[in-house]
Amino acid sequence: MAPTSMILQRLSISRGGLLGGAVAAAVLLAGLSAPAVASAQSVIILGIRSLDGDDDFARNLTGGLRHAAAQVDGWQVSDREVTLAQMALAHGCDDPNPGCMAEIADSLSAERLIYGDVRRTSSGERFDFSVNLHMFNSESDQIEHSVADTIPGVRRDIDDLRGPVRRYIAALSGAPRVGSLRITVNIPGAEIFVDGTSVGRADDEGHLVVDGVEIGSRNVRIAAAGHQGFRSTVSIEAYGEATLEAELEQAGGGGGEFPTGIVVGSGLLVVAGGLAAGWIYSWARVTQGIQNDEFYVSQRENYDVGDNICEENVNRDSMGNAVGVNSRQLADLCSEASTLEVLQYVFGLGAAAAAGVGAYFLVQAIMGDDAASESALMIVPSVTPDSASITVRGAF
Repeated sequence: MAPTSMILQRLSISRGGLLGGAVAAAVLLAGLSAPAVASAQSVIILGIRSLDGDDDFARNLTGGLRHAAAQVDGWQVSDREVTLAQMALAHGCDDPNPGCMAEIADSLSAERLIYGDVRRTSSGERFDFSVNLHMFNSESDQIEHSVADTIPGVRRDIDDLRGPVRRYIAALSGAPRVGSLRITVNIPGAEIFVDGTSVGRADDEGHLVVDGVEIGSRNVRIAAAGHQGFRSTVSIEAYGEATLEAELEQAGGGGGEFPTGIVVGSGLLVVAGGLAAGWIYSWARVTQGIQNDEFYVSQRENYDVGDNICEENVNRDSMGNAVGVNSRQLADLCSEASTLEVLQYVFGLGAAAAAGVGAYFLVQAIMGDDAASESALMIVPSVTPDSASITVRGAF
């Protein structure tokens, strides 16, 4: 019997060792998994309170909020269906102030509470719903985020509330203040630009949803081969979804859009060339023609007054008033020189302006629509009595 007892004792010890190892492993696994569970914030959505008896709408809004909150990373949303009205009554606080909410959060063992109320905007038959929601942090005993919005009275169904509740939960969770843009275009594969940056192409049904769009007014451009470009401006609201429908028209002229920019730019450059030629002629006529004219030179040498020959060619009375000219030929040369000097300014400034505008149109046409949003072009004309120039500064 002794050997048998020894065998049974050994088996008992072996089984005890296995059991102890299993318990130790379970404790170890529980310890490893504890941080992952602890990292999730426990959130309870208190049933939204209706101040005007619209309980069905309040229930639909609450259900939508609970479903949207369950999609937030790092949140562990409780499925307990408790309402703000019930908890406020239980804790004797009609006004859900931070002290009252701290008591409610403690009784529910919740780190975050989302609560709020709805009321009608009008006492008549036609009204909207005013929604006020809050996120209470039980760790700091403060309201972290709040949302105030108006929902049309006709949008009572839970399906109508899916979009708004997603925005509300995003705002209450402290998500970045961005929005989304839903674009529908009649050309599948059309490329879409937001503020000059390509954000993707439309799918086979002509749809594209762009997430994380910065709030504010955004410039949208849509381009597709063989079609005229489309431009529009949309307003992006925080946590909202803006929609844009675009219809691209097929480019005319047998498969290509008429190059208006190239034609206008080239035409202006031709005009600038003509004006520049006029400026060169007027400058050359004055400096090389009139001032080197034999009669003009001889008269200047005879009067010995240098460049003031035109002033000295005038006869004056005792009072200093001009009464005639000594030489009609010299007067004609002086008049022509004066006229051409004025024309130098006109031709020079006109050539600089036409060249600048023409260059701008050509750059826009060659670079395409991206030039308007991605490039900065500065044209600086400069005209002096002796020269005319144009400076083009750009970043592409």
